[in-house]
Amino acid sequence: MKKLKDIALPEFEQNGPSFVTASRLSAEDKEFVFIRQARVRIIMGVCIFALVLFLLISRLAEISMFRTPRVFTPMPSNVAKYRADIVDRNGELLATNLDTYSLYADPKEVWDAVASTEALTAAFPDLDAAIVEGLLNEDKQFVWIKRNLTPRERQAAFALGLPELGFRIEPRRVYPRGRLAAHILGHTDRDLIGIAGAEKAFDAELRQVETQVKYLSLDMRAQFILEDELRAGMEKYKADAASGIVLNVKNGEILALASMPDYDANQPGAEMPDNLLNRASMQPYELGSTFKPVTMALAYETGVVAKGEKLPVQNKLVVRKKSIRDDHPSPVALGIWDVLAKSSNKGSAIIALRAGREKQEDLLGRLGLLSRVPFELHESAAPILPQEWQNLTTATIAYGHGINVTPLALSVATATLLNGGYYIEPTILKRPEGGLYPKRRAVSPEISRTIVDMMRYVVTDGTGGNADISGYEVMGKTGTAEKFIDGAYVTNRLVTSFSAAFPHRDPNYLVFIVYDEPKAAADTYGFAGAGWNAARTAGAVVERIAPILGVSRTTKLAEVEAKSASIGGGR
Repeated sequence: MKKLKDIALPEFEQNGPSFVTASRLSAEDKEFVFIRQARVRIIMGVCIFALVLFLLISRLAEISMFRTPRVFTPMPSNVAKYRADIVDRNGELLATNLDTYSLYADPKEVWDAVASTEALTAAFPDLDAAIVEGLLNEDKQFVWIKRNLTPRERQAAFALGLPELGFRIEPRRVYPRGRLAAHILGHTDRDLIGIAGAEKAFDAELRQVETQVKYLSLDMRAQFILEDELRAGMEKYKADAASGIVLNVKNGEILALASMPDYDANQPGAEMPDNLLNRASMQPYELGSTFKPVTMALAYETGVVAKGEKLPVQNKLVVRKKSIRDDHPSPVALGIWDVLAKSSNKGSAIIALRAGREKQEDLLGRLGLLSRVPFELHESAAPILPQEWQNLTTATIAYGHGINVTPLALSVATATLLNGGYYIEPTILKRPEGGLYPKRRAVSPEISRTIVDMMRYVVTDGTGGNADISGYEVMGKTGTAEKFIDGAYVTNRLVTSFSAAFPHRDPNYLVFIVYDEPKAAADTYGFAGAGWNAARTAGAVVERIAPILGVSRTTKLAEVEAKSASIGGGR
């Protein structure tokens, strides 16, 4: 190989023998380095992305396949809840819906909970400041402040100008007649769920859009009269409570039912809890001598009293060392009609003891007095029955002691004795004319007709004279029972009742009145028995509702003829 010379710059060559050697050229591929580094970064990015994607997919799979999904509760919407109207038998409105505004707050938007609380409680004094402040501090986006505002209340809330407040349209259940028929209608909660009375009994049906209107058997005219007379009677006789029923004995329709004290169905929470109790169907009482028509039916059914026989009620009667006494003692023996008319406890006890426990219990069962009344309302109490049914029990039940039943239960049993002998399940629903309804034979038609005549005799010649309304041929039976308190009967604490039915020629309607602890009034001469209060109220109700129900007055001559016919029929 040819040897190459060193190359030197010319100017350096002229200055001496020394030469400076030039540096050797070295070329390095920097582009290749950059590409290699980029590839490493791309691979790392792809790996990280793949890892993140894998984690996301795994997390989604876990949530969708292995975890129970959370329930999301949305903010209440403005969609109105449906609930059908309730009307009486004639189409009179009893319950309906009214759209109202409800006030809510979003705690997330609250700037100063204390200041907002002060503003709200100033506008709505009935709000509790501690509760409101607690709501405004909750970790939520929606809390109710006050629901179903009046127009004036809504304007007051709007005027506060608080950014966290808002309104929602909500339907409110309203009862245009206030207290009228409150215990039958019942009421709903704020969410329009029925919690008492017909509102509860028909809750599911009323919430269906297909149900346009619900007809009840009530007649608001009769309902108003019943409540008006009971309220006046409570005030006059200073009673602690009262109840009343108007019943169609031929088809079981309840035309009116009242319990006092009552309440305003629009504001049930503002009433005393005791006012919400439906005493007509939920309060069992010892109802005293209004039980005696049942005992008379027992006598005729078992044949234990011979025709024309006089029962020795003037003699002392002791059962298991307990003396049975009469409130109106008779110095002579009485026939069975006068046992009922004079309300003899001894005569009734004698009949029951002759018939025996088994036959008495059987008849009570057929009349529905040993079980709760089978009607639509949940408010129906079972009877309080004796734990041991001894001879003394048989004797006392004959005149309405020793067994506690509701006024409605005894009303239905008495209706059975008056309508030809059929036990017809009562109802608060309007029944179609000529339609079929549950009924069963309980006593014979002949016994039924006899009880009809006997109860008319009680009013014309017995203790029920204060219920005798001229022209309507009222039948009836008084009942005065001492209350059993702390193991003993208290003579001055009474439950008085009267069972009235009319007209005698063709019984259609029954009126049952009960007073809890009535007192003597100025015109009762110191007496507080049923003949002086419950009978009077029943008569007043009959006189006012009879024309409404289409019952015409009879002439005096017709009444005399009817009385003569009944007396000649079997005394």
